Amino acid sequence: VEFDQTRLDPRPALVDSGADATLIPVALLEEVGAWKSGNASIRSHFGESQKVDLYLVSLHVDGRVLPGIYVVGDPSVREVVLGRDVLNKITLFLDGPEEQTYLLDEATVKRLRGA
Repeated sequence: VEFDQTRLDPRPALVDSGADATLIPVALLEEVGAWKSGNASIRSHFGESQKVDLYLVSLHVDGRVLPGIYVVGDPSVREVVLGRDVLNKITLFLDGPEEQTYLLDEATVKRLRGA
């Protein structure tokens, strides 16, 4: 994952299909000068609710630009966690035995969908 706001090296990201939202460490958001756009309340997988800050960013995922994504700035995470808000915009192939995730190109997606 890369950010539009600055020229940081790409960062690894955890793919979490159980997360509604994408979480990014606050320190990283501050480093890239991300715009804080408001706050919200989120519920953890344990059912606890907490207030969080939202940031508006454009993400680069494997060469694809995803503009205007609202992400949660989380001071407790150390890595980028891609939630369904981002995952629903891209086509992934999960190769479980190889423990790899691949983004598919449009030609492959069309072929797999029989279009």
